[in-house]
Amino acid sequence: MALLDIVSYSQQTSATRNNNLLAYSISAGRGSNQDDEEYNLPLGYRFSPRGNELITHYLMKKISGQQLPANIIREIDLYAFDPHQLPISEFKYGKPGEAYFFTRPGKRRRTSSGYWKPTGRDLPILSGKAIVGFKRILIFYEGKAPRGIKSPWVVHEFRVNPLYFSAIRRNKLDEDVNAKVESYIACKIRYKRQRQSDNCGTSSKTQKANQSAAESPLKETL
Repeated sequence: MALLDIVSYSQQTSATRNNNLLAYSISAGRGSNQDDEEYNLPLGYRFSPRGNELITHYLMKKISGQQLPANIIREIDLYAFDPHQLPISEFKYGKPGEAYFFTRPGKRRRTSSGYWKPTGRDLPILSGKAIVGFKRILIFYEGKAPRGIKSPWVVHEFRVNPLYFSAIRRNKLDEDVNAKVESYIACKIRYKRQRQSDNCGTSSKTQKANQSAAESPLKETL
């Protein structure tokens, strides 16, 4: 059972966020709500699901239009922004410098200042003996490929296994099922602190922007 299934919460109306990322959207309809839901976690608790929990309890329900255990993962066009532009600090339920988002998959992973590069092959995510999905790890590089400079930003992409999805829903694996499964992916993005020697190729301006995005506290909205 996901962590937040056992935590009571109160619903609050969302305030308008006056920042440079008003472009990100909260999807409407079943499984999502245009109101922010404020959760009060007990001291020491964080939103930190395992890969199989994130896929089965959240991503599959998002794809199917079902109610999520906790409506705290926003939908955003993640790869349309540089990492330091993303509202990382607004996700206050996880570890510092870490956030979860739903996004539409796509081949384009270039931003205005760099690009996301996969590291290795996709890893299977198991629940018991079943492969429920796959994980892909990407690192953000500043500059133009293939000579970009490695940054501290890392994304874990989680995808549903179409075979598992069709078996659970007792549907045949066809183009409709594949299209549905590929409609969303879940992403965990985090700012991985580097040693001082590792930062020598990164400008001080970029370092400050990265740290500000990952570590700045939530601004109160009236």
